[in-house]
Amino acid sequence: MVAGPPTTPSAILARTRVAWAALDAALRPLDVEPMLRPRTPEGWSLRDFLCHLGNPWLTVQLEAYLDGRDPTMHECFGHEVEPLPSEDMATNDGRNAWHHRALRGLSLEEVHARYLDFRRRTEVILQRLPETEGDVIYALVPFGHIGRVRPASLGEPMAYPLWQWLRGETWHHFEDHLPMFQEASR
Repeated sequence: MVAGPPTTPSAILARTRVAWAALDAALRPLDVEPMLRPRTPEGWSLRDFLCHLGNPWLTVQLEAYLDGRDPTMHECFGHEVEPLPSEDMATNDGRNAWHHRALRGLSLEEVHARYLDFRRRTEVILQRLPETEGDVIYALVPFGHIGRVRPASLGEPMAYPLWQWLRGETWHHFEDHLPMFQEASR
């Protein structure tokens, strides 16, 4: 029998720690050159993917919600660069292109520090959430370029259980990108 996805904050954190450990193992043998070599038609390197994985958007959203404040663009993304008209903010590819453009000047050391900060903050937020919170329906509501994630009202669009929002920013996201790091470390 295959176990279902983790749905409680503690189970999400446990599975995410396994994914982080796997990524750490793949990163360990890599020096600078393999991290900076372009690997996609768009020119993304492993440095860029590590920067992408260290995006604290959802972690910041949850911190802000729990603290009773609005998240800022800089907190969510690490920049305040406006999107270009060609960067379709309604798609993951458009948002990813925007962040890639805005953060491509970061050094490998800065990207690694950003990634480690994301991990630390994600651990803290998952430990702050009540165990029952994973099943609470959260919605993404308009709030500039960053949106705002918070518990949903009945019938609200873009509403999913919190564990599904977390899946896309924690274990599943890391497991999805892990093979390219593993391949590069062989």
